[in-house]
Amino acid sequence: MVRFVVMAAGLATRMKQDKLVLPWKNTTVLGYVLQTLLEAITLVEQRSQAVSSLPAATEIYVIARHSIEAYLKEECVRIFNSWGGVWIQVPSPKPLAETIRLGLQDLNNEVQSIGFLPGDQVGVTAPRLADCLQQVLQEHPDFLVPTVEDKAISPVFFQRQYVPELLELRGEQGGREVLYRYPERWWNYPVEATFGQDVDTPEQYHTLWAQNSKGESSE
Repeated sequence: MVRFVVMAAGLATRMKQDKLVLPWKNTTVLGYVLQTLLEAITLVEQRSQAVSSLPAATEIYVIARHSIEAYLKEECVRIFNSWGGVWIQVPSPKPLAETIRLGLQDLNNEVQSIGFLPGDQVGVTAPRLADCLQQVLQEHPDFLVPTVEDKAISPVFFQRQYVPELLELRGEQGGREVLYRYPERWWNYPVEATFGQDVDTPEQYHTLWAQNSKGESSE
C-alpha cells in the first residue's frame, strides 16, 4: 500500500496568506492538486484492470489549515470521501517537519511507501503522477524520485524503512534531508520542468495564473 501525504499546512511566509485557497482553474490551488491526485489514482486503477483491489492499495492523508469545504467543491469532497481520504485540519500553520509527522501517524502494517505531495504543486499532471504510483506499487524502490536533470522534484516516495529518519526531522527540515543521504538508492523518473511548478509568492501565482488562463483561452 502507498500513502499519499498532501502537505497543505505550511507557514507560507513568502505568500503571507493561505495560498492554497486561492482560485485555480475551476477550483482552488489545493483543490486542483487533489483533483489531479484522484485522477492519477483512477488512471492506475484503469491500467491495472483490477478496479476492486486498487482502492486498498492507496490512501490519502491531507494536512490542511481549513476544513475540506474551504478548498473543494461538493463533488470532489464526495469523491475524496469515497476513497477513504483522511483530512487532518490544524488550527495554525505548521513547520514542515511537524506536517510530515502528522502525515505519518497511524501507519498500518500494509503501508510500505509514502509519497509527499505539496499542496501548491500546480504543475503536477495525472499521467505523470500515475506513472510514479504505478512504479512504486510494482517495483517497491527505496526512493522514487521525479527528476529534472539531476534535481529532485516532488512528490518523492519513501520506503517505510525511512520513516524513523523522517520522524527525526525538526523545524523546516523536509524529506530531502533524508533523501540526499542515499543518492545511490534513488529510482529516477524524469519529468518535464513544468511538473514541479508551485506557488510560493504573489508574483509567481499571478504569472502562472496568467499563463494558465491564456492557455485555456487558446484551446
